[in-house]
Amino acid sequence: MTSSSSSTLAALVATCGVEADGRSSIRVYDPEAGRATLAASRALERRAEGDARCVAWSPSNGALCAGTTEAGCVLMKPDLSDLGRVPERAVAGEGEVHAVDFSAGSRYLVAGGTGEARVWDLKRKREHRVFSGHTGGVATVKYGMFGRVVGSGGHDGTVLVRDVESGATKAKLSPPTLSGVTSIDFSEYSPQHLVSACADGTVRLWDAEVGELQSTLTVRGSECYQVEFSPVAPGLVGYVKSDGRVVLQDVASPTPSGALTFRSTQVTCMAWHYSGFGLVVGTSNGVVTWLDTRKISGGADIATCKIYDVKAHEGAVNSLSWQKPVPHSFQVESTPARGDNLPDSPMTPVAEKSNRLLHGQRAHTPPAAALAREELKLVGTNPIPTTADVSSLLDAAVEKFGGDLSARVRDVHLELLRQHQLQQEETARMFADMQHAQLEMAAEIAALRIALENSRSA
Repeated sequence: MTSSSSSTLAALVATCGVEADGRSSIRVYDPEAGRATLAASRALERRAEGDARCVAWSPSNGALCAGTTEAGCVLMKPDLSDLGRVPERAVAGEGEVHAVDFSAGSRYLVAGGTGEARVWDLKRKREHRVFSGHTGGVATVKYGMFGRVVGSGGHDGTVLVRDVESGATKAKLSPPTLSGVTSIDFSEYSPQHLVSACADGTVRLWDAEVGELQSTLTVRGSECYQVEFSPVAPGLVGYVKSDGRVVLQDVASPTPSGALTFRSTQVTCMAWHYSGFGLVVGTSNGVVTWLDTRKISGGADIATCKIYDVKAHEGAVNSLSWQKPVPHSFQVESTPARGDNLPDSPMTPVAEKSNRLLHGQRAHTPPAAALAREELKLVGTNPIPTTADVSSLLDAAVEKFGGDLSARVRDVHLELLRQHQLQQEETARMFADMQHAQLEMAAEIAALRIALENSRSA
């Protein structure tokens, strides 16, 4: 593997899995040139914390959340030192967590467990909202539609999409054949689209706005453990199955665009790299493997696609999470808390944020030449790079620069949409207040007329 291909994956990967003594452990790996280095490790206390079922990085990358069977959500720093827990003291029914997801601004955390999905306000350290409705446990949760809805998939085979603030159910997605939902994900490019995976092996595409099934990507077979949209390719999804297959498929195509198979093991979880060029998968034998998605094609072998792998756990890998670049425009939480006042002029921040994103934060994205120089530092085995090496590094630097620029433009676009929605809501409230004031004035005028007529007749 070349140093340029590994350095593009330089973002921390968190894993949770089972060890030889039966306890769960959480580990953080730092991909470097040629290998993945163990950066931190933590074993959970069996009695106090139970087993780790899932892990997720916050969008700010400052916190890692682990969902446990006894202690609820355990929050940690990247070095796995304690940040706290929610709830601070778990009671019966709140301690078991199977899935977690952070809101865009890292302020809110949704956790799915035994029959309910709970949204926690991490700033105020209190429960923000409880979503019930599943007849069994909640296996997967996800924020979607620019953070305004929460989707949850249950063992009862249904997917519920709820409004974060009102709590209203926007859609109930029930497939023709009910089988436990194992994973869901919302598209970043087409926010109304949601993809779900089930225990019977089916992967389905839904329109969550109208509550309709759009297509079935794969029919019944081996259990599908996880499905996720590509962060850069609209319509491309990746999913992993119990028969060891890793599959890439366009939602508009009835057949996969690429697949590979791990022999004699199950692929239990996956996570995309933010560039879309990398995929990390965990298996039932405790191995975590980094893959180059550009090399995954029909019938591809693992040796061709593998960047490197590590023996992360003695038992199965339960969950993976790969850090993403911190979005510049979502430093302020996009989902206001109940009772929070909206800005007096909702459109005011747009120009300021757009100007800061496109002109005032150039230090966050160094020029391509600087990126190339940084990449060249990692070429330790060849002090004098060849022309091919330099060309490859420059291509990677330009590609990285373009990806960062696209992400910033997308952030501006999303912020404009959010501010437009806030302005519409503010306008609607203003007209409602005006109508209410007019009704009060009409009632007051009618009362004055009656009083005047009474005084004249007297």
